[in-house]
Amino acid sequence: MRLLFVCPDMRTGGAERHWGTLIPELRDRGVEVGLVCLAGEGDLFGELVARGVPAVSLGMLSRLDARGLRRALGFASPRPDAVVTRGVSAQLVGAAIARRAGAPHVLNEHTPLTPAGALVRPRPHQRALTRLVAPRVDAVIAVTERQVEPLAALGYRREGIDVIANGVFTGDGEPPAPAEGGFVALCVAGLRPEKRVDVFIRAAAAARRERPEIAAAVAGEGPEHERLAGLASASGVELLGVRADVPDLLAAASAMCLTSEAEALPMSILETMSLARPVIATDVGGTREAVADGETGFVVAAGDERAVTRALLELAADPERARAMGEAGRRRQRERFDGSHMVDAYQAALERIAAG
Repeated sequence: MRLLFVCPDMRTGGAERHWGTLIPELRDRGVEVGLVCLAGEGDLFGELVARGVPAVSLGMLSRLDARGLRRALGFASPRPDAVVTRGVSAQLVGAAIARRAGAPHVLNEHTPLTPAGALVRPRPHQRALTRLVAPRVDAVIAVTERQVEPLAALGYRREGIDVIANGVFTGDGEPPAPAEGGFVALCVAGLRPEKRVDVFIRAAAAARRERPEIAAAVAGEGPEHERLAGLASASGVELLGVRADVPDLLAAASAMCLTSEAEALPMSILETMSLARPVIATDVGGTREAVADGETGFVVAAGDERAVTRALLELAADPERARAMGEAGRRRQRERFDGSHMVDAYQAALERIAAG
């Protein structure tokens, strides 16, 4: 089977990390894969190349870049058995490649959902373009059941939508113990408005006023850095910036928080569960499918700072309960969000779509 993956870029993010795991694993199983990044490379591009994935960045200035579009259409030959896309611009370009090649077009949907269950399309023209291309997409692979209804409402064929949850690979050994010397709450998120890192900072500050031994930090960078820097400094929360050692940070933490107001099925939650750490997350997208409220962590309403504070205080006051929640999360991750099972499901689905 020959698969062509098309995306805007491979910068650091949940959807990008998912493809950074999936594509080379498919290659290792004998699937012939290729990657086309339309706009730029991104941090994960080099990692894919290092793992033997043929990848190219076209440097397109926009989807109307005629020269870049001609180059993209060149990837219709040799004919892929399926063209897999992610993102609005990639859907449009991927649809053109698939049509020229006579191959099925598969959308891999990672778009976040709001608390109301709507897919986030930040610009009106993106919604219009999505509605234009949706009926022509042959199949969709979503990452959470909660995406199905809004995808169907946008015009994607309901019978063509599969759901395959994200997964992560774990080692066979026991996870490391958290760092000693207090309770450490870590938020792993880009500093963008929809991530609502300000909620985490204020909630952590309130928890620290009751239990000063609680430490809090944020791993991530983004356009809200300047606004959040002052709030974090006044709250005793450390902004760590972009880190290449996020797994080590998660292993050293006592719990991970994700206070977003829009998510799909965050890889950071699954990575935290794989390390046997409890998760505090807002009820958006597929977070409730991953986190069992009261068993592997806490699921709170988006924007509810007090609920985040209460969860932090409960975990900090009862290390044994935090440990038990983390262990339960690790079992849940291995049962439901295992990397090998995820790749199995993608391979089977794509082979079926290509054959059909």
